[in-house]
Amino acid sequence: MYKKSIKPILDFVLALVGLIVLSPLFLCITLLLFCANQGKPFFIQKRPGFHAKIFSIIKFKTMNDKKDSKGNLLSDAERLTAVGKFVRKTSLDEIPQLLNVLKGDMSLVGPRPLLTQYMHLYSPYQNRRHEVKPGITGWAQVNGRNAIDWETKFELDVFYVENISFLLDVKILLKTIKKILVKEGINAQNAATIEPFSGTTSVYLYGAGGHGKVVLDVLLAENKYVVKGILDDAPKSDSMFAIPIKENFNKQKLQAKNCIVAIGDNQIRKNIVSSLNTNFVMTIHPSAVVSKFAKIGVGTQIMAAVVVNPDVIIGDHCIINTGAIVEHDCKLGDYVHLAPNACLGGNVTIGENTLIGIGASVIPNVVIGKNVSVGAGAVVLEDIPDYAVVVGVPAKIIKFQDVK
Repeated sequence: MYKKSIKPILDFVLALVGLIVLSPLFLCITLLLFCANQGKPFFIQKRPGFHAKIFSIIKFKTMNDKKDSKGNLLSDAERLTAVGKFVRKTSLDEIPQLLNVLKGDMSLVGPRPLLTQYMHLYSPYQNRRHEVKPGITGWAQVNGRNAIDWETKFELDVFYVENISFLLDVKILLKTIKKILVKEGINAQNAATIEPFSGTTSVYLYGAGGHGKVVLDVLLAENKYVVKGILDDAPKSDSMFAIPIKENFNKQKLQAKNCIVAIGDNQIRKNIVSSLNTNFVMTIHPSAVVSKFAKIGVGTQIMAAVVVNPDVIIGDHCIINTGAIVEHDCKLGDYVHLAPNACLGGNVTIGENTLIGIGASVIPNVVIGKNVSVGAGAVVLEDIPDYAVVVGVPAKIIKFQDVK
């Protein structure tokens, strides 16, 4: 109800009041920019709006049109006038967009409308930002604005689309006022404006076996990344779509690239991660239910139909496989693997490199050590020490693994 009925009314009323209150300032800035920009105080440009419908956004013009000897526009930094720099720094250049709000093209709060030339570069996930009207300010603006990267910006935009509410809008407006007062995050570092968007973020998938295929399905379903390559470290691979690492791929090519290691074996996954100098990303299947109050580590893979409840802490490079359930307040160390349909009760603690087998269950408040292997279907009713192998209902320790 708020999104469809109340928000548009509030937008119109507040925009009208804002224009009336700010009219003296509006006229003053218009006159100053009229002189500074040779009679051109306004910047008008086509932008995609609600459902990607094109509209004309209006802002105060902060840069002049000076060109070099070859007729090309100078850089943004060189064209930014003294008046324009002040107007941009104080965010006063956004005031004319109140007219766009009155026209119904924009909202006070929503994802910022970007350039039309970016539209063909969006993934379906990124394109969700057009499910609501664009805003003068938004969740991305109060969490970094131009000082954050494109990937983070899109994630914040989609978060707003999925969580739009009156209280969130009020929070954004209050944080916007604070941001303006402290002049924070106006520009990217060492730039007058943010770097252009060049397309969907790419990722390399390391692992072409059975688990790699499952993770590939998750990445394709999530639609946040374009899979740049599928890398196979097997000496002889029967995979027709993978790049054999040892034959024609140098690991140095992954340096500073996005990567996710899709190897089911905890120790092998750990060894590969430690050998790579890359940016590890996590992936979460759209059908998984993951609480916003859970903390998920880098490189972690959460599969379809998983449930992760509030205040759960999951370490780096974990695998939470299909249908697994992690109840509230559980703590999982790095490189933990929960097999399909495994279930952890509330407040369970699991050490690093531990495997919980298919359909295994752990009752609440149990502590399981590191490098433990819990067999399929086992029911764990008591604490398990490090390096143990446990099976059965109830689970019993059948041996201790050798400490390496």
